[in-house]
Amino acid sequence: MTALDGILKEPLDSEEIMETIILPRNIPRGAREEIASILYREIVLGEDYEIRDARRFIERLGVFYLLFISLKASGEWAKLKSLAGGSHVSRIILLKIILNRVLDLLDSPGLIDHIWKGGLSESMLPYFEQFKAMLEKTMELWYRRVKSERPISLEAPSSVGLNDVGLVEQVERYQEDDGSRQFMGLLARNALLAISESVNEVEGHLASLETLSLLFPGRGWDHAMLELHRACYASLDKYSKLVELNEDLRKMLDGIGRSEAEPGVRRASPAGHGRSELYSITTSNDLQHMLPVESVKLQDETLKALFFARWIEGKLLTYQLIGKGLADGPRKKRGPMVALVDTSGSMHGAPEAIAKSVVLALVRRMLKEGRDVKVFLFSSVDQYTCIELTGSRRMASEFLDFLSNTFEGGTDFNTALREGLDALKEHEYENADLLFITDGLSAVSDELLLARLEDMKRRNGTRLYTIIVGNDDAGGLSDFSDHVFILARAGAGGFNGPEIAIKLISAKHK
Repeated sequence: MTALDGILKEPLDSEEIMETIILPRNIPRGAREEIASILYREIVLGEDYEIRDARRFIERLGVFYLLFISLKASGEWAKLKSLAGGSHVSRIILLKIILNRVLDLLDSPGLIDHIWKGGLSESMLPYFEQFKAMLEKTMELWYRRVKSERPISLEAPSSVGLNDVGLVEQVERYQEDDGSRQFMGLLARNALLAISESVNEVEGHLASLETLSLLFPGRGWDHAMLELHRACYASLDKYSKLVELNEDLRKMLDGIGRSEAEPGVRRASPAGHGRSELYSITTSNDLQHMLPVESVKLQDETLKALFFARWIEGKLLTYQLIGKGLADGPRKKRGPMVALVDTSGSMHGAPEAIAKSVVLALVRRMLKEGRDVKVFLFSSVDQYTCIELTGSRRMASEFLDFLSNTFEGGTDFNTALREGLDALKEHEYENADLLFITDGLSAVSDELLLARLEDMKRRNGTRLYTIIVGNDDAGGLSDFSDHVFILARAGAGGFNGPEIAIKLISAKHK
């Protein structure tokens, strides 16, 4: 394993990035992977990739050095990185767009001329021709290494031939020339402007794309997935905006669900202090668990200094070990949730829209945090649909159908509560809380069910949250709910806008 294998693992494990890397090109696969790795660290990990040895970088990746430093020097680069925000999906999409553009430019020099509107000026043509000549040498370098089966690695000892050294000197001279720097600056700016246009096209879809990636984990963005996005975008966008725009709704969702550190929540889980099994590769100053490739540096006087510098900075490649056990101290991670959603005819209209918005926001949050959630859609007696969204079972299509279907039918809270309590018997949900989402126009009449609920609260610390939509009164639900939230109109905007006030009318702490 080379020193870069640990870095390459993450982008290569992403099907979306693999689709770009494996696309047939003139650029050899090893060079495409290396370029993808560097851009991955910049865009997805948010690092400021530092080239510590320019000559060695050029020996491995040739004119990509000029393109990379020119892209980073452009003001557009920082703007593009900021567009990714905190969403992993948006970062992956942005990386795909940038990686495709960079590989296109290196693969087909003729494309450089096309990114200038009106073509290249006479003054820039000589620098373009020099760049093309260096690119041809770079291709020769890459293919010589493919034939000799020498891996491309920035950490490997340097042993280049005369032609490679000539390429290094050419690139260095080219970089020092004012006209060449002007050409590369214009090339980077125009390339990034073209990238920005592509990014702007998908920027408004990032939230729905992220939701689909959570519902269909590990699935690449093939034609079927894109068609699914086109079909579902309207409802995903409609129901996600309400919660995004309402800070009170977001705060309410933050408070729903128990932390795993609370009483009644004791389960074996991966603990950072465990050392029973290999989990991944990371960077740290842990000498006991560093990769063998790092110790090789100690045998070379030049690399020894690099080893100690990385040790002090905590950047040695090390094995990340993890074990099963109960973690000590408070845990921020919250437990699973069972949601009971009223789909009766009385919920039609604004209450239905609010309920779907809350459920969508809840499911997105649960999946992002790696928490299991089970959604029961209930109406008349013994009429319900169960949608399970867990690590082992992801009923994504059924959940999308729920967002697109209209609510109708009667209301029977007894059915809903019975199914919710039965779900708490399952091992995955034994420490879950219950969430009712309804207009409250019914009541639980089964005394045995209420007794089971109270017993579950005493034994497991189970809590029941109720969210009332389209009504100012929780009715009999407040008698056995631990927390009741009333979502009421806050202004003329009504339920169709972000103007929703949340009133907590009951807070029982048992």
